[in-house]
Amino acid sequence: MLEYIILGMLMQKEMSGYDLKQWMSECTSYFFDASFGSIYPALKRMEQKGYIIYRESVEDGKFKKLYSISDLGKEYFLQWLEQPIEFVKANHNYLVNIYFYKYLSTDVAIKNLKEFVKVLEQHLNQLNGQKKYAENNYNIKHNFAYSTVTCGVHYFQAIIIWCNELIFHLEE
Repeated sequence: MLEYIILGMLMQKEMSGYDLKQWMSECTSYFFDASFGSIYPALKRMEQKGYIIYRESVEDGKFKKLYSISDLGKEYFLQWLEQPIEFVKANHNYLVNIYFYKYLSTDVAIKNLKEFVKVLEQHLNQLNGQKKYAENNYNIKHNFAYSTVTCGVHYFQAIIIWCNELIFHLEE
């Protein structure tokens, strides 16, 4: 998936590995994120496959590699993108913890769930900020990136509601 995300970002403009990481942190981290330790090896593999090319640049005395997508990379990316969306059960590791909360005292389970809700609310606030920014700065009628942000907002709202209902029942 990382290679497709990188290719998709490079469809917009050329970027350095650092730029790619920053973009992911700001735009896709709520549904997909990667470390520098994953991004740079992926860039090397994609260069070897001919999907991307790079040019060297020096900015403020610092050496940079700026990557751009090749025609082969565009073709590969668009072939993948044209395929029907495949649903994959997401990785919800937090549910593993909650599944076994029957082994905790009710007080500890409630405390942990309340702390989890606070974390979720922080992520929700960040996404709401991105959503508000997009609403004020872009034509959102046909903006698919905006749609992924609204999906994230609804997702976090649903988990928060679910957790609060669980807390309510535990406190009864």
